Amino acid sequence: MRIFQIITVSEYGGAQTIVADIVRNLSPEHELFILYGGNGEAWSDLENNFIRLKLNGHRKEVSLKDLSLFFKLLYYRIKYRPDVIHLHSSKMGVLGRLAFSSRKIVYTVHGFDSIRKAFRKFLTIEKILKNRAFRIVGVSQYDVDMMQEEGIYKNVECIYNGVADHHMLTIDKNDMITSDLEKIKQTFSKTVMCISRISKQKKFDLFVDIAKSVPQYAFVWIGNKDEVKNLPPNVFCLGEAHSAFSYLRYADLFILTSNYEGLPLSLLEALAFGVPVVASQVGGITEVLDGKNGYALENKTELFTEKIKKILSDEKTQKEMSDYARKSYLANFAVEKMVGRYMAVYNEIVTNKK
Repeated sequence: MRIFQIITVSEYGGAQTIVADIVRNLSPEHELFILYGGNGEAWSDLENNFIRLKLNGHRKEVSLKDLSLFFKLLYYRIKYRPDVIHLHSSKMGVLGRLAFSSRKIVYTVHGFDSIRKAFRKFLTIEKILKNRAFRIVGVSQYDVDMMQEEGIYKNVECIYNGVADHHMLTIDKNDMITSDLEKIKQTFSKTVMCISRISKQKKFDLFVDIAKSVPQYAFVWIGNKDEVKNLPPNVFCLGEAHSAFSYLRYADLFILTSNYEGLPLSLLEALAFGVPVVASQVGGITEVLDGKNGYALENKTELFTEKIKKILSDEKTQKEMSDYARKSYLANFAVEKMVGRYMAVYNEIVTNKK
């Protein structure tokens, strides 16, 4: 089977990780292509058993330059004649659905609220193109329900994100972030960790407010591009890192504050490491956290503080939630489950074509 994976940019991120994991788990049985913008950082760990097709430089914004991008997609459609086209990100979701046959398209919406709430001007386009795909995938039931509210439902399916199991991975002890975490561990009894970029969506201000209310614990943020100054003494922003999940072994609890989400991979990675989670009740998070592996809460400092204290002040509670976190990952969010669901859709496309 000849499969295109098409995505707007290729910096490290959740959607890019999904693409890499699909390619990693489907090769060498299939002929795989990744079509992307940017420099391909997210594919650096993949073996050379797929074809890279760089479309343009790093460009998320919409402009007239996208007309040439559209014609590039048409060119690759004619040249390679793919059996399946899997589109990721809203921009490629539009261009790809115009450039390729709808009977061959799988379009994954990596968080419908990013369109419905943050970039609502694109919602009209989504509605116009709603039938231009064999399958539209929501990464949570919440996303599927929200699409249905907007009249997008005919060919929609929920496929939960999955992550690879890295909990036994060894990390480089000479790494700067590892060194910082070791020092933090010597000063604070417990570490609360977040792995995310800093943006308006991610509510870093709420993260800091929560940290101020629990000064006995260290609050570590991994993923900031720039230095963050004037932080409370128990808050540490350690910068960006490739394979940042490896630092979860230092976390006693994972926290994710956000205005909207699809189904965040960092949260699933925390569960894979057996780390309980306290997160905002947005997107698909409420479908993952059930009170046994963590809590999904309103974005209020006092609610987060209460649950963090409840988990970390009692070793028995922390151990029980840690064990259940790991079990919930294995049962529902292993990468093999996700890839298997996508492969079933790919097979439907090929079968229907014959």
